[in-house]
Amino acid sequence: MSTEKTSLSLDRVALTLSLAGVLLGIAVAMVGRIYEQKVTMHRYGVFVAFSIAAIVLGAITQSCVIGKTALITSSILLIGSIGILG
Repeated sequence: MSTEKTSLSLDRVALTLSLAGVLLGIAVAMVGRIYEQKVTMHRYGVFVAFSIAAIVLGAITQSCVIGKTALITSSILLIGSIGILG
């Protein structure tokens, strides 16, 4: 019997960060709406932080398919969000 180690590789972490940034940004917006607070910059800050982390990890693991997917996804989302704001 072989013992398998279940650890996340960097490419999977990059993809998870990319998608979690979007979801956490939405969650912060929903909580802010419930408490009637302005959290626009907070939710965008969470999104940008997670996207930049995903871009860096995606660039490191660019040789893997999942790492390249995380890099492209995070880049498109970040550039798109800047385009919407600008």
